[in-house]
Amino acid sequence: MTAQDYKRIADQFGTPLYIYETERIEENLSNILTFIEYPRIKVYYAAMCNNQSGILKIINYLGLGVQVSSDHELNLAKESGFNSSDISFTSTGISKELMKKLIEEGIEINLDSVEEAEKFCAMISNRTFGIRVRIPKRIKIVSDGATNIFSDSNIGIEEKDFDIIKEIAKKTGNRITGVHGYLASNVHDTKYFIEFGDFLVNVASEFTDLKYVNFSSGFGVKYSEKDKDFNFKRVLHYYSCLMSKLSESFGREIFLKIEPGRTLLADAGSLLVKITNIKTLNPYKSEISVNAGFAELARPKIYDSYHEIENLEKAGKPEKLYDVRGNTVLQNDFLGQDRTLEQVKEGDYLLIRKVGAYGIVMASGFPGKKLPRQILIQKDKTEVL
Repeated sequence: MTAQDYKRIADQFGTPLYIYETERIEENLSNILTFIEYPRIKVYYAAMCNNQSGILKIINYLGLGVQVSSDHELNLAKESGFNSSDISFTSTGISKELMKKLIEEGIEINLDSVEEAEKFCAMISNRTFGIRVRIPKRIKIVSDGATNIFSDSNIGIEEKDFDIIKEIAKKTGNRITGVHGYLASNVHDTKYFIEFGDFLVNVASEFTDLKYVNFSSGFGVKYSEKDKDFNFKRVLHYYSCLMSKLSESFGREIFLKIEPGRTLLADAGSLLVKITNIKTLNPYKSEISVNAGFAELARPKIYDSYHEIENLEKAGKPEKLYDVRGNTVLQNDFLGQDRTLEQVKEGDYLLIRKVGAYGIVMASGFPGKKLPRQILIQKDKTEVL
């Protein structure tokens, strides 16, 4: 879209405004699928990155499954049209009540502990479940921008407990048919995925009733020029080769599953904001206040994350150095610092890029703000979410 398109949208819907473009979601999915050579593949969208109903309906229309991690997300997925057979549940600390619901609705579940396996098997027999395995500390992630790294938690079942899990399942006639692993979020260096893939497939080979291996996701997004473009070709080719060998060893095709979220949604969403004040700091630098900040987009403050900020009022004016902040009482509510933009004035519009993932879902309204509106653009129509 052009700068004029965004300004027309601002006039129609106001600001701050999240804008999502379905065409970009489709392109991102196509890019991922291009590099998967293995025939038995299931892609689940990680709903935690953006669980808005309009987004989920697009994901469903594209033929993907959905990975959920809470009762609320499960309900949203069902309301958005997903069949139980297309929903995968992975989380921690599952209560008896939620476990019962997942069992009754036939949701695929990946259990996180021996205790959860005991809980599951006490409720039902002759069913199947997957396990979420703990990634070994020998896989050490050193990656700028990576978050939610496995080594910072106790997520997953350790290898030493596999025999216990197998025995619990066997006694109740249940079968362990899936292995799930989660490396981290927004990792750019592919070597970690190679190590992770080797580990996960090796673990999976221990389970005789295996039907799937879920590599989850964590694929990095290029937020700034210093970030690498993620090498999908290398990682997904390697996963495909691993699964071909694994299937050959079992004498049957095992499903390869992945759960992209950020890589589908990040660059499909932007946040349109309006300049409310410009404060001169010195002759060379000013501070722009806009009508959105931590309340609407928390990532810059929580993760010190970088998002491109575009001036929609370009007219060949001189450039200047700016800090861009939310117009809130928070002292360090910055969306970007030391950004070079063509000179701006109060009332101009800025566009904050690549906020489709972990944008609105992390927005709290704190301090003292309403949550921003959202629209979804689908070719010839615009839908308010």
